[in-house]
Amino acid sequence: MTDRRTRIAEAGIRILAARGARALTHLNVDRDLGLAEGSTSYYARTRRDLIVLVVDRLATRTGDDLAAHDVPGDLTPRTAARLVVAGLDDTMRRADDHRARLILLLECHADPELRASLATRPRMREKFARTATSMLRKLNVDDPDVHAQDLAGLVDALLMQRIVRAAPIDEEDIIAAYLTGLAARTP
Repeated sequence: MTDRRTRIAEAGIRILAARGARALTHLNVDRDLGLAEGSTSYYARTRRDLIVLVVDRLATRTGDDLAAHDVPGDLTPRTAARLVVAGLDDTMRRADDHRARLILLLECHADPELRASLATRPRMREKFARTATSMLRKLNVDDPDVHAQDLAGLVDALLMQRIVRAAPIDEEDIIAAYLTGLAARTP
């Protein structure tokens, strides 16, 4: 992505997070960046092209937030839950990215290609899945690879809960209960 395309995408993220999907227009991006009217159209001809720039930027910025913490050798469901919550805390440093992603998931529901790019975030999910698999192995959970994907889904749901600021919940208790239940199922 060229520097101008990156700036346009980042402006799109800011606009989506602050003002919603309808505010994501070429004109609003031009204004946000202090560009001459019509400048954004040179890099993104259509609104879909503009959304693609934003989606691509979001994909490149997804990273190691949830997988950045080392998994200690002596692990319990409670300590694992604390690690996951610490990862959620870290990832919320990019709250605008997550708000923009949620808005675009709703906006792009009829566009399978964009929806898939937003929903799967393959790089982040793979890194988290490796960390989750390691945690589950240390907790002696059967089929850790399978359950790692489920844990990733649970964490994604908790992240969305934070973004929409719904009713307060105890994330650590939820994750610890889930992990305790998995560990108890193991013979």
